[in-house]
Amino acid sequence: MALLVDGDINNLEDLREWDSGVLEVAHGEGIDLGAKLRRAQAEVEEDIERFLRDQERGSLGQVVIERGLKHWHALKTLEAVYRDSYFNQLNDRYGAKWKHYLELAERQAERYFAAGVGIALAPLRRPAWVEVRMEDGALPAATYRIQAAVVDGQGRESAPCPVQIEGSALPHALAARLPYAPEGATGWNIYMSVDGGTTGLQNPAPLGLEEEWSLPLTGVITGRPPGEGQAADELVRASGSVLLRG
Repeated sequence: MALLVDGDINNLEDLREWDSGVLEVAHGEGIDLGAKLRRAQAEVEEDIERFLRDQERGSLGQVVIERGLKHWHALKTLEAVYRDSYFNQLNDRYGAKWKHYLELAERQAERYFAAGVGIALAPLRRPAWVEVRMEDGALPAATYRIQAAVVDGQGRESAPCPVQIEGSALPHALAARLPYAPEGATGWNIYMSVDGGTTGLQNPAPLGLEEEWSLPLTGVITGRPPGEGQAADELVRASGSVLLRG
């Protein structure tokens, strides 16, 4: 899974899975859902950082986003949306939902910490973006979806960077490189799809950190899809107890 410091625990579509009407409510009440997602993440991070400090084990930069954390963050975001909606209009229906999600979020926080905070012993942050260069060439007009992930010396792979969309209506050549490498990275992988196809790995072996990759004239290949990032190596529980994974 991605690291907590990589950002984006949940997105708007994730929220819709929890509450199918949340986008319409936010739009009608003039609520910035992106801001609520970020605020809820900041509050979650503060609670986790405090917990790890109390347990004297792990750091925020090692925390892995697992299912229980996604659940908690989604509920905290929904709580904030319906709280603001209620105070905008003092609508009892919104008030009931606010209190409902508040209670669920508090319970989920308790369950999350009881189960343990997942940490990676050698965290590997995802790259922020890929530097793409398009020039005149012989590749046919196309639109590409591009992502990159980094790997470490043990072969562990980070979560992929956000999708970048690049395209050309003219014959072209395409090259890509990492503008910088996160700490601990020894190589990188590039994932790509063309014209709405399935995103897959394009390089047979990890590229060097300074190595540029070029799309061959044979075009995009069908490789494995990008992974979700690192799994947790340990679960940190109350009183400093640690459960080793694997």
